[in-house]
Amino acid sequence: MKFFSYVIYSQKSGSFYYGYFDDLEKVIEMHNADQIQPTRGKGPWVLLFSESYDNRMRAIRQSSFYRSVKGQRFLKKTLNF
Repeated sequence: MKFFSYVIYSQKSGSFYYGYFDDLEKVIEMHNADQIQPTRGKGPWVLLFSESYDNRMRAIRQSSFYRSVKGQRFLKKTLNF
């Protein structure tokens, strides 16, 4: 089974959200349908970046990395922010 770490962005609220899930399309739909509490009412959300892993723990660690200073630098460089 594949797991994904992902970064989504809402232009409306200027918010980023970093997460992991096993079905990337479904989780984006859930965010936009306000079914995930931390992002409720802040959408619409668009996918900025994702990576797939064969291991759930690796996806969780990568999601945490995005929140770190090094992770923020990586995303800015990768996404040309």
